[in-house]
Amino acid sequence: MKKLLSSIILALVPMALGILILLFPSRTITIVMFMIALFMLIAALKELYTLLSFDALSPRIRNVGIAKNSINIILAVLVMFFSFSNPESLMNIIVYLIAIDLLLTALSDILDYVMLHRLGFNDIPFIDTVLKIALSILMFFFPSFISSTFIKIVAIILIVLSVAYLLISIFIYRNQKEEEIVVEYEEKD
Repeated sequence: MKKLLSSIILALVPMALGILILLFPSRTITIVMFMIALFMLIAALKELYTLLSFDALSPRIRNVGIAKNSINIILAVLVMFFSFSNPESLMNIIVYLIAIDLLLTALSDILDYVMLHRLGFNDIPFIDTVLKIALSILMFFFPSFISSTFIKIVAIILIVLSVAYLLISIFIYRNQKEEEIVVEYEEKD
């Protein structure tokens, strides 16, 4: 019974978040984006520390990584600031943040491809880099549409996954109960 109760709680939390996102998108997203920006700030600081302390990296890779993480730190701080001062523009800032991150990751991939090509690897698939660049361009041109669509998709996914998790938990609990009854009945004979 405790496992079922914990499964129900684990299913209801994301479901409630999804419903709150659909009902109060700006307030809920403000709080969620602040937490994501805080996480992104911590991750960028950690990666920046790793880049600075790891001596075996080439200068190009180190410089691109330092530039990318420095921009991520600045943007994370801006998102944390704008999340409470101007929540309407917060999602556009997040979309721009993701677009910049995709562009910098694509630049890093291109540098890696050049290095691999110099080492003799000629058959390098770079479709992911092209997709990153194309998606970041779309994000720069249509930030409001992408952010509102993204919010709705995330809310619906949260609700659907929560309902599925809840139904699976109840199904597993019922099957365990039936197995316990069968085992107890067989033990009495």
